[in-house]
Amino acid sequence: MTLPVPTAQKPLFQRIHLRRWFAQGLLISLPIGLTIYVVLWIGGWLNNLFETPIRALFGVDIPGLGLLLTLMTILGVGFLASHVLTAWIFEKLNAVLERIPVLHSLYSTIQETVDLLFGGTDRGFRSAVLVRQGGDMGYIIGLVTRDTLSELPRLPEDCIAVFIPMSYGVGGFTCLVPRDKVIPLPDLTPQQALRFAMAGGVGGGKAIRDKLGATTESTRQTATSHPEPDQ
Repeated sequence: MTLPVPTAQKPLFQRIHLRRWFAQGLLISLPIGLTIYVVLWIGGWLNNLFETPIRALFGVDIPGLGLLLTLMTILGVGFLASHVLTAWIFEKLNAVLERIPVLHSLYSTIQETVDLLFGGTDRGFRSAVLVRQGGDMGYIIGLVTRDTLSELPRLPEDCIAVFIPMSYGVGGFTCLVPRDKVIPLPDLTPQQALRFAMAGGVGGGKAIRDKLGATTESTRQTATSHPEPDQ
């Protein structure tokens, strides 16, 4: 008769899953905490814009009043800029800023960046595409920013401007890609593509990865069924 072999009992901290609970709590708490921190930091910065005038008028600090005045100022500027009778004020201001040598470059860069991020379809990211890299490097995801490049007439091919965002950072680089070399992603919005690329393809992007996988697979099948002729 074989006697049962006693099994070693696991330590207490392993039985109550402390490591797993800590990792799960970190994954949930860190994004929430950082989001709240960024929102409070931006709110505090906006509130401080009117801190001196509020203290001069009322003699005390009123929490939140500066943020409210900042939002009302932004709404007021948008209201005035959307009417013909007052829009000329901002047109004159833009003309003055564009004539100042050093300030012109800074103002133009900030203005184009804001238009790109918050502008409409005529100024923002137009669509998401895949750009094939050289050799067997696969594909990179990009965002079309310009459909025509009339200011660059000497390009050897019909090209479009594609912005390639960087993962886990702010920034990227702009490529001039031949129009027939990009793969459109009609089921993916520019915001989804930007979030996918900046997050390195991780996180809650399973549906996006499925779309990209289906697109690249269909492209691969098309290339296989229609091989390029030998040069």
